[in-house]
This record gives sequence, structure tokens and C-alpha cells, in this order.
Amino acid sequence: MPTAAKPRGKTANMLFGIQSAFDTAATGNYTRTPFYSENLGEAEPFEDDPLLGQERTNNRDTLALAPGLASLSGQIAVPLDLNHIAYWLTALLGAPVTTGTGPYTHTFASGGEVLPFYTIEIEKRAGAAFFQSIGCLADSFSFDTTRSAGYRQANVNILGRNQVKLAATGGGAPVAMLARNPIAAAIGRVLIDDVEVGNFRGGSFQYNNNAAADDSLNGTKYSSGFELDADATCSGSARIRYANESYYDLMAAGDPFKFEFELAASATAKISFVMANARFEKGAFAPIGGPGGLEAELNWRAEQSATDPMLTIAVTNGIESY
Repeated sequence: MPTAAKPRGKTANMLFGIQSAFDTAATGNYTRTPFYSENLGEAEPFEDDPLLGQERTNNRDTLALAPGLASLSGQIAVPLDLNHIAYWLTALLGAPVTTGTGPYTHTFASGGEVLPFYTIEIEKRAGAAFFQSIGCLADSFSFDTTRSAGYRQANVNILGRNQVKLAATGGGAPVAMLARNPIAAAIGRVLIDDVEVGNFRGGSFQYNNNAAADDSLNGTKYSSGFELDADATCSGSARIRYANESYYDLMAAGDPFKFEFELAASATAKISFVMANARFEKGAFAPIGGPGGLEAELNWRAEQSATDPMLTIAVTNGIESY
């Protein structure tokens, strides 16, 4: 008997479309984009029901269970690709402002109060099973800044309404996927007040929308959307080889400074994450744990000012518009 093709991650495809309403899947022709992994799923846990006086066999076993709250969430690992990352930044921050005549610079700014809902479709069994996650909001975006092999990746945490399984794609006839323009994970630099940081060993970056479900009743078991009442946050860490006390002094002072991560394949293909007002939190500086070299791991937080948003992201590439 011959072997049979079974579902594998290698045969999976991802499409997305922008919705016009939270509870309705996007229509038209979706956009295709690559990904590394995903675990999107709808959850509806069971709850114990404390109802007394029920018919029962004994007085120890659990009785009939009650439904919990339905929700959808998960994480997608995506390439920090200069052509494709704008799709996820649009979900996180809203549409960019685009300038230039080629190359083009697409500028995203934090603080927006109107964010899009996506339908994200994963083809899990080739040509036969398409899982659509509806009402998806990008709640957070994070990546590691350590020098490493391979290509740079980012994690996008998703909140959503519900998931359905289709026997055929709901994404219409997607246009040809944009060419890849990946960034090597060994590339990157960090600047403080526009001066490149020496001895930078790596760290982390995370932006959170801190969205919460809108639990207004709507006649279904699902939420009515998501609310952005809590402040968005931008934070991370920086590991710096201890060479002098300049970063200790910056931490001790507690004053804001301009903090920038730049990932550049070339002068016309790059992305920069600029926190115009960041601060290092006070903590132990370059602790000693043995005879080797010393490192300072500094946690940072960003904030807005009277003139600048908390976070500005500029993507420079050859794509005219998104």
C-alpha cells in the first residue's frame, strides 16, 4: 500500500483580510503572507455548576458542567521581513503614513484609538481544511534583539472573536505574495540619543495594546469587540557589556532619552523602532557572579511626551503602498 500525504506545517498557508465589522469575516481577495508558527484557537472551557438538589448517582462525582466564556487567542511567529512586517504593524498600530518616491518610508505611530480587525485564515490540510479566525486584533508585538543565526522573527499576540472551519478558502483569489526581504538576525544596532551604543549584547522589545474584551450583551456567546481603555505600553531590556559607568549614570538619573533599534539590510531597506522618551529602571548594575566579564541588564520603559508618541516605527522598502 503506498504512502499517504498527511497534513504538515510545510503545506500550510496563511491569508488575511481586513473586516468591515467585528463579527463578520472579511470579504474579497485576501492577502497572503509567510509565517513561522501559529496556535490560534477558540476556547470555551467548562465551569462547575453549583446547582443543588439534582438527580445523581453519588455525592462525590462532578455533576453536569456549565459553559465558560468563549474567546479566541493565540500567537503567530512572523518574519521581521521588510516587505511583509507592515501587515502586522498595521494590525498593531493602524495604517502608516507613506512618504517618498522609491524607496518608500512607511511610518507607524502608537496612540491610535481605531485599529483594524483581521480575518486570519490558515490552510491546515491542503485544499480541504481552512481555519478562519474572525475579529482578530493584534494585542502585542515583541522580538529579541540578540545577535544570532538565521533571520529575525517577531511574535504577534492575537485576540479575536471566534474560529470557523471551511472546506474551501474564504479568501477569494489572493494576489501574488510580495517577495521576501528578510533581515539576518545577526544584524542590528542600538542608539541612545542618536549615538550608537557600544558593547550591546542583546535584549528584548515589546509593545502592548492591552486590549480588553467588550462584554456587552449581543445575543451571542461571543464578546462584542475589544476596548482600548487601558494605556498601551512599550518596554524591554538591554544587555550591555560593562566597560564604564555611563549607563549606570543614565539609569541612576532616571531621565528620559531617545532609544532606537535599527535593523537594516541596506540604506534603502531597513526598519527602525524609535522610543523618543525612554527610561532605564533602577536595579542592580553589572552584578558579579564569577571571574568572567560583567554585564548590565537594564530594563526600560517608554512614554509619550507633549511632542512625541511613545513609539514610532519607520519601514523603508520598495513597496509603494499597503
